[in-house]
Amino acid sequence: MLDLLTQLEDVANLDVFLEDIAARGGFDLGDSASIVAALRLLPPARAAALMKRLITGAADRSLAACGALLAQATPLGHAVVIGAATDLVNVLPRGPARETMRDGWRHGREVEPGFVTDLFTAIEPIDAALTDRAVTHMLGLPGIYDFDTVLIPAVRKLLGPRETANSAAMTRLRLACAAHLAARVAEPLEPPRDWTRAGVLGCTCAHCTGLSQYLADPERATWVLRAGEGIRVHVENTIRAARCDVDVTTERQGRPFSLVCTKNLASYERRRKQRKRDLTDLKRLRG
Repeated sequence: MLDLLTQLEDVANLDVFLEDIAARGGFDLGDSASIVAALRLLPPARAAALMKRLITGAADRSLAACGALLAQATPLGHAVVIGAATDLVNVLPRGPARETMRDGWRHGREVEPGFVTDLFTAIEPIDAALTDRAVTHMLGLPGIYDFDTVLIPAVRKLLGPRETANSAAMTRLRLACAAHLAARVAEPLEPPRDWTRAGVLGCTCAHCTGLSQYLADPERATWVLRAGEGIRVHVENTIRAARCDVDVTTERQGRPFSLVCTKNLASYERRRKQRKRDLTDLKRLRG
């Protein structure tokens, strides 16, 4: 409907339709292009007012959609987007995301790399102080804006545009990401020297206590647990939940069957692959 009204250049009904979207308090990630095309037909002052209402109405339900709208709306001009951009920075998450349900759809304020990329793509060219505020906010809350899952993937994309990558705020964000990687790269990396394996188990039953003792034993590579299916499944789930460096198979000879546990190098291999990625990212970020 929005696309059709835009094609007809029906400004009056476009205004009504956008006002209704804003009042409803939500739009989807794929709606940004249609909303921007509609806003382009409105007077700048009205477009700016609707942008603010659209962003503030949806920010508590879908950060990704808000970021995408803001990024795609920047060609409309500073006057149209600055109010909405400021409002979005003002409501950036400060705590764990809380999922809500609205109109049968699940929405959330999960912080994703794409949102961070869109936010800085939008605000960096229009307001250096606002960009600096957003960077300070994110670096101050690493539990929400995790380096590995949020900030570093976002910065990878932001390194493309020269003006974004070299701005003062983006340089500060880039160097913070580089420092995080450098600290991890500096940690020693070598395979285990014996059969001791780390494991913080979420259960202290007799069978899981036996598992814990096996993990701590530097001389035991294998542990066999002969038990009923319920116990075997429970121990296997404990191993999986704790991400223990243990492979499991079921030996189906005799009764009851046996759960055969064999220690592996999974944690070391994960760290080795992580080190390779870290070195590549670090070279890019420092460059």
